[in-house]
Formats: sequence, structure tokens, C-alpha cells
Amino acid sequence: MNSCSIAFSVALALIVILFLSLNSRLLAALKDMSVLTSDQRSYSLAKTTLFFWTVLVLLSICYLGIVLGKVPELNEGVLALLGIAAGTTATAATIDSLQSQDPKIARIQDTSETENFFLDILSDKDGISTTRLQTFIFNIIYGCYFISVVISDEKLFLFPAKTLMLLGISSGAYAVLKVTENRPVTK
Repeated sequence: MNSCSIAFSVALALIVILFLSLNSRLLAALKDMSVLTSDQRSYSLAKTTLFFWTVLVLLSICYLGIVLGKVPELNEGVLALLGIAAGTTATAATIDSLQSQDPKIARIQDTSETENFFLDILSDKDGISTTRLQTFIFNIIYGCYFISVVISDEKLFLFPAKTLMLLGISSGAYAVLKVTENRPVTK
């Protein structure tokens, strides 16, 4: 691996990250569906997690393609990981959709404006949520490890089954407890 390839890969990654972070439409896509305006809506943990893994995998494929001169083959661990993230996002969206149609439920997404990105994705109606924090921490740790393997070993990390189970259980706990995040309307 020569220094020109590394410099080009890093520059490309920074350009992509800068573009993604400055694109307001993309940022709006990471927010919860709500009756509030786009700039008032809070960020969604599920959508953010799916975006996080999609960007990491995409940048890793681009990096390896540049460094190795060929596109790497996706392994079952990466596909399972993207499946966990997509499944969690679909489950969260289904819960949000069903609750938004129930007039007996007061959705926090419809009454509470965004505070900041991290508080939005880590909090529920009672403040910082243990399951949300756990999901966030595990995804950040394994995301950093994934990138370090891509750079040092020049291959996509093959997530062990137990790691995928851990990420799946964490995401599943978040999704199951998401059902209780909104309270019935009080009279």
C-alpha cells in the first residue's frame, strides 16, 4: 500500500463525510417522523445506526477498492450487520407509524423538539435510556474496530457470530422497549 493510495483514500473519505454531514436533506432523513417541522424534529437512533453502518461499509469498500485495485467481496458478517440495522430501523418505523395513528397515544416525537443530536438519539421520555446508550456504545466500538481491520488488514472485517448476536440483542432490546416510549393521552 503506497502513501499516494492512502492519502487519496483519506481525502475521498473526508470529502464524502463532509458532503454527507453538510447535506441538510440527508440530515432531515435521519430524523423521526413527526408533526413538528423538519428543524424541530428529533434525530432517530434507528435511522442513525443504519446510516452509520451503511456509510462505514461504503467507505470501506471504496477504500479497499482503491488500495487493492478491486472491489472486495462482501462477507456474511457485513450482510448480517446491515440486516440487523435495517431490521431495527424497519421495526422502529413500524412502531412509530402505528403509534402515530393511535389517538390514545401522546408521542414524544410530536411534542418534544430536538435538543441536540446525541440527546435525541440517547433519550426517551424519561431521559437517557440504558438500551439506547448500550446500542450506541456497542455500535461505536464495533464500528471503530471494523474500520481498524479494514485499514490494517486490508479486508472487510468478518464479524463473529457472537458479536452479531450481541449487536442483534442490543438492537432488539431497543426496538422492543421503544413500544413503551410513548404514553397514553391523559384526560
